[in-house]
Amino acid sequence: MFKKILIGIVLLVVIVSIASSGGDDKVSPTSAPVGTTSNPQSEATPDKPQEPAKPTVKTYKAGMYKIGQDMPAGEYVLMANSMAYYQATKDSTGQLESIISNDNFSNRSIITVVDGQYLTLRNCTAYAFNDAPKVKLSADGFLPEGMYKVSIDLPAGEYKATADSMGYAEVSSNSSHDMGNIVSNDNFQGEKYITVKDGQYLKLTRAKIKVK
Repeated sequence: MFKKILIGIVLLVVIVSIASSGGDDKVSPTSAPVGTTSNPQSEATPDKPQEPAKPTVKTYKAGMYKIGQDMPAGEYVLMANSMAYYQATKDSTGQLESIISNDNFSNRSIITVVDGQYLTLRNCTAYAFNDAPKVKLSADGFLPEGMYKVSIDLPAGEYKATADSMGYAEVSSNSSHDMGNIVSNDNFQGEKYITVKDGQYLKLTRAKIKVK
């Protein structure tokens, strides 16, 4: 009788042990697999693409440049640091007769140069035309003194210019600064009306025009 009771106790212990070990292979539904994140939303979100680097704008500081060697031929906007000066020459002799054009200017000027010419810059920086800083009007809608390309920097049309003491206004057909390409020019006091057409250039010295 004692042996039967002992055998029954042993069998009961074995059954209980098997029953308690039967759930060990199950994984809790709230557990994250090893090596993965527990946030499925962050897995589905793609990495933010990097913005392409902006191209560096090439500029030309004060100095003398040989066109076609030191800087390409083309049209340039000259941005003045204060009162600036430029000179375009046909050679590097420094002689008066080699000067093609030159000018003292404030704010900005525009010039076209060709291969073989020389460009001297003082107190200004040259930008290829399409890389130049955009023209900005003053708070009261005036365009200050400087040189501007019509249809790019200002619309074609008629404008009223206001002089600071004695002003100067010039309309030209291109930016070569060749006197033969001047359409009209005038020294004036007070106010003056000016009409400009698409593709022309307007130069203002000690004067401004109302745009808006």
